[in-house]
Amino acid sequence: MRLPLVLLPIALVAAACSGAAAAPDPVTITSAQVPDSTTTTTLPPTTTTTSSTTTTTVDTRPTAPLTGVKGTVSDQQVLIVKLSNADKGRPQAGVNQADLVMEVLVEGGIGRWLAVFQTEYPETVGPVRSLREVDPKLIGPFDARLLSSGGQPAVRRDIAKVAVDESDGRITGYYRERGRPSVYDLMFDTEDLPDLDWEGTVEPLLEFDSKPAEGGETAREIEVRMSSRNQFSWTFDHGRYFRFQDGEASVDADGVEISADSIVVVFVRQISTGRVDAAGSPVPDYEVTGSGEAAVIRDGLAFPAEWHRDTEDDFFTFLNEAGDVIPLAPGRTWIHFTPTTGSLGWE
Repeated sequence: MRLPLVLLPIALVAAACSGAAAAPDPVTITSAQVPDSTTTTTLPPTTTTTSSTTTTTVDTRPTAPLTGVKGTVSDQQVLIVKLSNADKGRPQAGVNQADLVMEVLVEGGIGRWLAVFQTEYPETVGPVRSLREVDPKLIGPFDARLLSSGGQPAVRRDIAKVAVDESDGRITGYYRERGRPSVYDLMFDTEDLPDLDWEGTVEPLLEFDSKPAEGGETAREIEVRMSSRNQFSWTFDHGRYFRFQDGEASVDADGVEISADSIVVVFVRQISTGRVDAAGSPVPDYEVTGSGEAAVIRDGLAFPAEWHRDTEDDFFTFLNEAGDVIPLAPGRTWIHFTPTTGSLGWE
């Protein structure tokens, strides 16, 4: 795999990927024999040899399927919420309880987030925004219930094939929060989620390891440019990455800094939906099966990678040049699906 890497004050990766398919010793005691009573013998000294024993403790607690964290594991169904990241939509509520966040551009180069919750549902989540063509392609493997403000009929039909569509108007719990600008004020109270009597199993979709892979380049400062209107950075501090956008720290609605344990940048080819918004901006879609360039960033290290995904029923795997899977750090993962016109840098 070729990953063009230019070492500048910040290492810059210019994306170029394809959407087509192309990783105790026992204690030993030696003693002299007792001599015959008729023989006078000087006995040699008794020698004792002892080896220390090393004890390894294995953590047998269950592992959360979407975070790789050991401990109490939830059996609730995956909940996915489509969130705004327009400047008028900030700060977002509930995002710091997500197990996984997938960030994708919509028209005008604005980012929106698919926040994935399973370990813990937030009390309130929002602002909730509408669906796009790429969303059913990304959420298929999760067997999830989905919250959104709605979407085009064709998109809703595709969503219904892969998830439980609980968009605004289909269930109660949505409300407009005073103090937020119109359109960016739709929130949801998860106490109003209907009981679906779900009896499925949440499958682990990513590989985690508390120890990073060998190698990796120092990456304590990360710069991501998904578009001219969606540029941001991540800073590694006290074992986690913290997000900054528009010159200030990104915080949630409670004032807590938005953070992640692993950052993944997946370069994908942008394609047209044939639609435009009210301002005339093309509505984009993306090729998210096949393979292409990527990078996995964790523990202050960056690992150039190649992503692979055979079908929309699968999730993404991230491989090094040897074809081995690059594991993520246990905890929250943030995946940026970045057009090939975007860029990534680190130092």
